[in-house]
Amino acid sequence: MDASRDTAVEASAYSTDQIIAWLKHIRLPNSYTAYIDDPGSFPKTYESLQTVMRCQISRFPYENLSVHYSPTHIVDIRPEVLYEKLMGHNGAKGRGGYCMELSIFFHHMLRGLGFHVYMTAVRIRPRTDGVPGGEYGGFTHINNIVHLPSGKRFSVDVGFGGDGPISPLPLDEPGRAIPNIGRQEVRLIQDYIPRQRFPEPKLWIYQYRNGPEQEWNSFYSFAEMEFFQDDFEVMNWFTSAKSLHRWTVLVVRFLRMAEDVLFSARSDLPLDQDITITGKVMLVDNAIKVNLGGKTRVVHTLSSEKDRRQALKDYFGISLTDEEARGIIGWDQALS
Repeated sequence: MDASRDTAVEASAYSTDQIIAWLKHIRLPNSYTAYIDDPGSFPKTYESLQTVMRCQISRFPYENLSVHYSPTHIVDIRPEVLYEKLMGHNGAKGRGGYCMELSIFFHHMLRGLGFHVYMTAVRIRPRTDGVPGGEYGGFTHINNIVHLPSGKRFSVDVGFGGDGPISPLPLDEPGRAIPNIGRQEVRLIQDYIPRQRFPEPKLWIYQYRNGPEQEWNSFYSFAEMEFFQDDFEVMNWFTSAKSLHRWTVLVVRFLRMAEDVLFSARSDLPLDQDITITGKVMLVDNAIKVNLGGKTRVVHTLSSEKDRRQALKDYFGISLTDEEARGIIGWDQALS
């Protein structure tokens, strides 16, 4: 893809004060403290991009609760609404979001830091027992592509939940295996998908394998084509109402080194230069699952909505309001 025809960084939907509040909230390593009050001075390197990505995914849970616990069951992805939801009032009692929420929010934060970034749409393969297979579906996912001053390009996906990458993936080194959680590796390759009838363009395909001895399998595909807020507004209606999110209650929290499976609002964890993601804790319908770099195991089974609300608080720091909790009454994903 050619370099951007516009060399100016596009303005963020968020104010400088909002970006500063976010930088404080994500608990950057101490070496980045000097940049917090001057977001535009944030380094534009691979290392800094990886750091801010890992801080983002470990601070904001991936969750589709608004599909289930709301009067409308529709997700609002306007940037100003996303800021209020994720950061909360004055940075307190913030939530997470599903792919479009997290990626649009992060997109505007990257703009505010001075990164050259644009969004693109993604086709995902359906899964059977958690394993992707079959044809790539329509556009139901969102991704950010960042161009660094060095000329390097990276896919930066902060909204694919527990199966997402924990590092930016290079677009200039197709096929390079990148360590993920535990023994898992992920990569991007360029290839065709079966439904393509014409020889161009090849698409980027996000793949994983759960150990160097395993075969690669493919999660999703995307092209380096810029999509806009208007496009995602259209996609969001289908994604929240007709995709996997409609049929599954899902929350994922990535764990930094020294963080416990049970949620803690502690701010005294060591903040070293490198942010290390060591595992994840997940709510999938009526089960709490944990993966600390090996196999996923169930640690808690939920039998009622009361149980699930308590688990959201205990494992993810999410407290639903009574109004939100009433939204799932009569909904087929409600627990007894």
